[in-house]
Amino acid sequence: MVIRLGIRIERIVPGHPEQNGAHERMHRTLKAETAHPPDQTMDRQQKRFNEFRDVYNNERPHEALGQKRPATIYRPSPRPYTESLPPIEYAGHLETRKVGHNGMMRWKNGLIFTSKTLRGEWVGLEEIDDGVWSLYYGPVLLARFDEREMKFYG
Repeated sequence: MVIRLGIRIERIVPGHPEQNGAHERMHRTLKAETAHPPDQTMDRQQKRFNEFRDVYNNERPHEALGQKRPATIYRPSPRPYTESLPPIEYAGHLETRKVGHNGMMRWKNGLIFTSKTLRGEWVGLEEIDDGVWSLYYGPVLLARFDEREMKFYG
């Protein structure tokens, strides 16, 4: 998970894609040029994606980049690639749970679904009110958890 590499997550309000306009616009262009209609085979579809990537990065000027092509301003990251991710550590006062292969986490006498993205990962829980917990993955607050209702909230 990229969080373990120190990459920050940026969230938008659910149902508000305009908060992530540039990304949404790129996907609209990608779909229009490569997937509407989809190609007949996976190999041919992949070829369309590869051709799009080449044009998008090397030939097509981008307004957001001052009409430059992404390939002309791209610079590799100075951070070294790591073969293994550093472990996540939690403060001693947090409860920790390992998320199962199906995204479920044990809680008291039951199981609750967290996210399939967290499969095999350790999460931390901090009680912030009677029966209300904050769920963390590393330093990132993912949700609040009400153990009485066995539900997560945004």
